[in-house]
Amino acid sequence: MNKKRQLQLLISVVLIIVFGTIYFLNSQSQSKQKEPSIIPKINQEDEWQEVKIDEIGLTLRHPKDLIFRKEIADDNGRIRTVGFFLTKGAESNPEYQMYGLYQQFRDGTQQDLEMAKKEMDSVTIKEATIGSYSGIEGLIVGPKTRHITIVLKDGKLFSVSTAPPTQENKELTEKIMATLDFE
Repeated sequence: MNKKRQLQLLISVVLIIVFGTIYFLNSQSQSKQKEPSIIPKINQEDEWQEVKIDEIGLTLRHPKDLIFRKEIADDNGRIRTVGFFLTKGAESNPEYQMYGLYQQFRDGTQQDLEMAKKEMDSVTIKEATIGSYSGIEGLIVGPKTRHITIVLKDGKLFSVSTAPPTQENKELTEKIMATLDFE
């Protein structure tokens, strides 16, 4: 692989991480906060609602007490990325936040997943799936520590991040990810 292609891949992976990090940094206060409270476990799926993201053919279910928001980035009507957020708590310091990002503008490869591992704590990296799509998951440590799962969906990168990365929040994200259904 030539150096130009390697540089393009590196820049693409960095953009994935930057998109997620920008939102999280903007939504968090700069001062240190107490450990956020834990979201109670949801035991009844009746308390969940369904959301469809038509732009990428994705349906998901989530607890009704989470606020859903989606963001579309496009160039003259051509979709580049589709992002969605599920949050609970104050916007400046949420108790729970899940951020999904689908990058429709470029092809993703196994090499992109390998490059993403460099940003993760090596002891946390493991194989992961979302539906029938495979990839990796791990913990990104830094100014905004978060748990992230990245998969290749039809040759495109799709990631889901969770912050704060408590065990309870990770478990809730896993329950929500189990409901993800791509058409």
